[in-house]
Amino acid sequence: MLRAIIRFLKKKMTVIIVPHSTRHPIRSSISSLLIFFMFFIWAGSFGWAIWIISKKINYEETIKTNTVLRKKSEFLAKSMAESRDYIEKVSEMETKLRGLLNLKSRKNIIEPAGIGGPSMHDENIIAHLFESGENFNSEETSMNLREMKRDSWLTTQGFREIEGYIEGEKSKLLATPCIWPAPGTITSRFGWRIHPLTRRKEFHKAIDIANKKGIPIRATADGKVLFSGWQGSYGRAIMIDHGQGFSTRYCHIQTLLVKAGERIKRGQTIALIGSTGRSTGSHLHYEVWYRGKPVNPIKYLVKK
Repeated sequence: MLRAIIRFLKKKMTVIIVPHSTRHPIRSSISSLLIFFMFFIWAGSFGWAIWIISKKINYEETIKTNTVLRKKSEFLAKSMAESRDYIEKVSEMETKLRGLLNLKSRKNIIEPAGIGGPSMHDENIIAHLFESGENFNSEETSMNLREMKRDSWLTTQGFREIEGYIEGEKSKLLATPCIWPAPGTITSRFGWRIHPLTRRKEFHKAIDIANKKGIPIRATADGKVLFSGWQGSYGRAIMIDHGQGFSTRYCHIQTLLVKAGERIKRGQTIALIGSTGRSTGSHLHYEVWYRGKPVNPIKYLVKK
C-alpha cells in the first residue's frame, strides 16, 4: 500500500490550458506530489478560516451574554441597595417607636438611634458589581442577601413586638374606668368618714355623686356586666368586669338598662340615678376595684 502511494506521488500529470483564441494550447507537466501538497495547503487554509469564523461568532455571543449578565448584576446591585436602605429606614422607625413607647427590647431598654444607608459590606459588594468586566463572588453575594433577609426578619419581629405592646396598652386603656359615670356634685369622697345614717366611722369605698333622679349613668370603660339587680342596702346595682384587673360598681340606681352577661362600651348609658336601698337622697354610689381591692375612683377620672 505504501509503495503504491509512493509510485502515485512520483507520477506526473499533464495540465492543458486551451485559450479562446487561435493560439496553440499550453501544456504543462506537474508531479502528483505537488498537486497533493497544494490540495493540503488549500484544505488547511479553508479549515483555518472556518475555525476563525466560529471563534468570532462565539466571541460575539460571549459579549452579548456578558452584557446581559452585567445588566442583571447592576439591577441586582441596585435592588440590594434599595432593599438595604428600606430596611434601615424601617429599623430606624422601629427605634423611634420604641423610644416614644418607652418599650424594652430584647437587648436594651431603648435601642441606640439608627443610621440609614447600606453597610460597608454592602457598599463593597455593590462597587464590585459595577466594575466593568468583573464577575462578582456568588457566595459572598448570597451571604449578603441572607444577612438582609435576617435583618428583615428581625425588623418584622420587632414590629410584631411593638404591635403586641400597643394592643396590650389599648386593652389596658379600654379597661381603665377613666370617665365620669354621671354629672353632679361629689357629696362624699373615698376614705374614712362618718356614715350619714348610722353615725359610725367607716371606710367609704366609693365616691357619691349627687344629682336628681333619672339622670343617665354611663359605663366608665368597656366590659361585661357581671350583675344587674337588687343588692341589699345598695339598692339596685350594676357590677361590670372590665378586664386587666379592673371592675366597677354602680349603686342606688332607679332604673336598670342592662342585664348580666351583656357586653358594654365606655360611655354607654347603663342606668338612671335614683335613691334605692339605704340612701339619704338621690345620688350615685360609684366604686372602682383593681385586682380585688377598692381604689379611689378620683385618680382615674379625667377632669370635667
